[in-house]
Amino acid sequence: MRLQPVPLLTLAIGIIGANSMVLPPIAAAVANDLNARPEQIIIAMSAYGAATALSALFLAPRADVIGADRSLRRACALLTLALVLTALAPTVTLLQGAHLLAGLGAGMGLPAIYGLAAEVAPKGQEKRTLGKVLAGWTLSLVGGVLLASVVADLVGWRWLYALLAGLTALLWLLLGRTQINAACGGTPTSPLSAMRVAGVGRALFSNAMLMLGFFGLYGFLGIHVAEGLGRSTTSAGVLTMFYGSGYGIGSLLLPKLMQGSRETALTLGFGGLTLAHGIIGGLSGTYQMLLVGAGIWGVFQAMTHNAVLDRLNTLDPRQRGAIMGLNSASTYACVMLGGVLYALPYNSYGLMGCAALSVACNMMGNAEALLPRRQATSDQISGSAD
Repeated sequence: MRLQPVPLLTLAIGIIGANSMVLPPIAAAVANDLNARPEQIIIAMSAYGAATALSALFLAPRADVIGADRSLRRACALLTLALVLTALAPTVTLLQGAHLLAGLGAGMGLPAIYGLAAEVAPKGQEKRTLGKVLAGWTLSLVGGVLLASVVADLVGWRWLYALLAGLTALLWLLLGRTQINAACGGTPTSPLSAMRVAGVGRALFSNAMLMLGFFGLYGFLGIHVAEGLGRSTTSAGVLTMFYGSGYGIGSLLLPKLMQGSRETALTLGFGGLTLAHGIIGGLSGTYQMLLVGAGIWGVFQAMTHNAVLDRLNTLDPRQRGAIMGLNSASTYACVMLGGVLYALPYNSYGLMGCAALSVACNMMGNAEALLPRRQATSDQISGSAD
């Protein structure tokens, strides 16, 4: 029996997304086990981001030639190997190396998933289908990260990565039983050719502001909860669960929230993120208010993320693999930069400094959305629930 592609793509986002999100909440526990500082563990996250960015630039465009479905399966195989190596890593250096390898797989996998969401969607249902696939981030945040925190507390972080490796291998098997028939055999594209597509530069800037504001602040939440508030790893996981729940609620509300133009969705989204990050920064000493801020954060992150991806997906379908590769490259360049740039304000001002930097990112993203565009009609979003 052939499986339906959309639920599997949602699951793929959940598994790959969980791998990219589980390290910050358990950073203190991993550092303690490897006799390292938490900052060294966050460097592994930066290494993952750097490798993902490079892979998305130079490997993701191959999806336009071999088909995004085959590209996703190859990514799952590489991720499985990397997760096994992570579970076995005896030193922080080898942990960082395993995360580099995992980044190569994620850089192939995520653009393939986003491209497949558009390919398998019924005509006129592209945004609805993309919203369903993006709900996988809720799986990764609510289920994956909370499970990660609990497993790390109960049996250790190594068993967590062993579990992720098993789930990724299972995903590889299930994808082999799914009829997708992705487009392939196209002309090989490159990041350079994709950068010449009209509107791609501004869309990537919008994505970079969204993702830098997210990953920079998220990377230090777990450390703040453990060191600043003196709470457990599970508490950090619950905080992430509130964010993920908000993201899920935002995904459900997308048809209502995105009835106007895409510029309106981006403006409202970045504005809501500014509110959420203000709450997190201003009330960082109160765990309960962090939970409230995380929930609001998730709602508006879902809205803004969907608008950014839909904008990129519709620029040039012939180069979708290369364009979504550029998207993932900019996203994970932000993972890499977030750990470095946000360490400075965190060391000086704590989580409040990180939140202030994220507010600045939101304001720049909002400014871009408000600037006029030469082809405004291409950016309109249907008012229906498609």
